[in-house]
Parts: sequence; structure tokens; C-alpha cells
Amino acid sequence: MNRQQFNTEKLDEGCRELGIDLDSEQKRKMIVHLETLAKWNKTLNLTAITDMEQMIIQHSLDSLAIFPFIKPGRLLDIGTGGGFPGLPLAILNPELEVTLLDTRGRRVEFLRNVCLKLGLKNVSLVNSRVEDYRPSQKFDTLTTRAFSSMSDMLKWTKTLQYPGCRLAALKGKMPVDEIDSLLPEVQRSVRVEKISIPFLAAQRHLILIDF
Repeated sequence: MNRQQFNTEKLDEGCRELGIDLDSEQKRKMIVHLETLAKWNKTLNLTAITDMEQMIIQHSLDSLAIFPFIKPGRLLDIGTGGGFPGLPLAILNPELEVTLLDTRGRRVEFLRNVCLKLGLKNVSLVNSRVEDYRPSQKFDTLTTRAFSSMSDMLKWTKTLQYPGCRLAALKGKMPVDEIDSLLPEVQRSVRVEKISIPFLAAQRHLILIDF
């Protein structure tokens, strides 16, 4: 088995554990995303993880694990960086309209290159701070991954919070202090899901708030 076959098998095995069935084209796109990330990472410093197997686990599978909590329709991935979790979710579900937002123009340039290479038609790119972003349409889900504290995120996304919208913030260890710092009425709306990532011993928690 060559390295590319190994990587594809690793992705496939992890997806089976998550209950996700990827076709051959989706697997190819996931791997190409990571390969392109590895190349651009040499100049852009997009990720501290450089081993392909660990990128599959800590980027692709980490992103796909939150899919059951994503609402249909339109998704905004805030501070997307290398495209996580937004790009894997867009590859998994072509019906999901995904907008990737990042403040750094070079990262957006990288993401544009990836989307063109993969032929993704359901992904839009925005180079902006989230607090300055004023979209013409509402989003059904707002996602973040280790982006900021919950209090800052709720403050910065105030203009994006509509009835029916969900904030899904992926964290590592249970962020008790972050939740405790929220107003009591906000704390009552917080739901925490423990997320299991295949092949990963580290803790993952998804903080959910429905507006």
C-alpha cells in the first residue's frame, strides 16, 4: 500500500467510525485539500500539524465529527484558517451553502486556490473581521473552531444572531470558565456535546447555542 492509499484508507476508516459514507470523489477532494494545505503551509504557516495522518485526524475528521449538529441551509465558518471545519463539511454535503470567513487575505487566497482545484460550487469566501461582516442573507449555522472565547464570539456575532440560527463552537477540553463567564440567561441556552474523534485521545467538546 502506497502513502496515498494509506491516507485514503485512514480517512475512510475514520469516517466509518463517525457513521459517514464518503464516495471516492469526496475522499479525493478531502486528501487534495490537505495536500494543498501542506504545500502552502511552508510559506503561510496555516497549521502546526504537518504529518498527513495527523492532519486527517485533527483537521478533516475533527471537522466532520460536528456534521450531525449542523443545520441545513447556509453555514458561516468564522476564522476558518485552512478551511476547517467549513471545507470538509462543504465536501460532505454539496447542498450546504458554506461561507468561509477569515481576516487574512493570504489565507483567503489559499482557500480560493483549493476551491478552484476541487471545483466546489457551494463555497463562498469572505476576507473580513466577523464583527464588520454584514451579509445580505441570514445564516442557519455559525461555526468556529478554537477561535475565541464564548463571550467574545457572542459579542462579535451579535448582528448575525437571528431566531433559528445556531452557533456551534468546537473546543478542546470542557470550557467551564468560558461558560461560567456568560450571563445567566445565556448560560441557560448553552448545550454541550462531547465529541469523539476517531484515533484521537484528546478531548473535544461542541458548544451549541440556538438563538
